[in-house]
Amino acid sequence: MKKIILSLALFIGTMFAAPTMAPNFQVTTITGEKVSLDGFLETKKPTLVYFTASWCPTCAKNWPSINSVYKTYKDRVNFVSISIDPTDTNEVLTKLAKKHGLIYPSVAGNPKLMVDFGVTGQATTIMVNSKGEITFKERGHLTLEDYTKLLDDSLRNE
Repeated sequence: MKKIILSLALFIGTMFAAPTMAPNFQVTTITGEKVSLDGFLETKKPTLVYFTASWCPTCAKNWPSINSVYKTYKDRVNFVSISIDPTDTNEVLTKLAKKHGLIYPSVAGNPKLMVDFGVTGQATTIMVNSKGEITFKERGHLTLEDYTKLLDDSLRNE
């Protein structure tokens, strides 16, 4: 009985818990564009933040899907991909983008942002709503269908 009451209390507590706010950041993409969370929030659109690394095989599985949804949703959703590896310089990521045909905004290695977001490793996808609340955080491979559903759900919940 105690376990049931405790489980119920934890469930109800999470329903009314304050949302986790995304940390503010300001970065420059490999193409020289300055982007920030504040700037993204001004657009009143949800934001996909993807933490990656040039050497990450799981990340490489996600890149084509992110590229695809970027093409479809870039007018309705903000995108930024941030490397967690400080050796992923603008040059390294520019070569990677050319090699794989990646067109979404990418940022050179910035492990501080990974820590600020509470991310434990690469291949982590985060959705931030237009109020700055983190609504999704998952590490690992997501399919094109997963990303499409995530973005559709995020837009529907705005």
